[in-house]
Amino acid sequence: MSENKRRPKPIPPKPPKRKREYHLFNWLNKIFPLDRVFGEKLPGQEERLPVKYFYYFGWVIILLVIYERIGFQSEQYVRSSIKLKKEVDDLRAEYTSIHAEYMKSGKQSVVMEKVKTQGLEESLIPPKRLVVSDDERPE
Repeated sequence: MSENKRRPKPIPPKPPKRKREYHLFNWLNKIFPLDRVFGEKLPGQEERLPVKYFYYFGWVIILLVIYERIGFQSEQYVRSSIKLKKEVDDLRAEYTSIHAEYMKSGKQSVVMEKVKTQGLEESLIPPKRLVVSDDERPE
């Protein structure tokens, strides 16, 4: 008899998943013998910390650094706002003193003292009023 040509071919088994490699820590392990301290859990050495948790610790450390940076920036913001508030208060006081000086310089007694140096004097004769009737007005 002939073989059945329509028979499905057996599906080959999937290859096992490769164990995740931690490139950064493998590189560090070449320099420092980290696997002696932080190795995978082996029988009799269950107290060691698995390397696969290093990325989580790295993530937590990054978050802590970001948190500290945000706190530092907020402190800088508070310091600068206090500094600006002092500067605004100084400028307000300066404006007030200059404005008061300007208003004082417009008084008649102060103006008279400044004009005396130029040889002008205050007229003691009151001004006269000119009255023009309707008939005398030029058209």
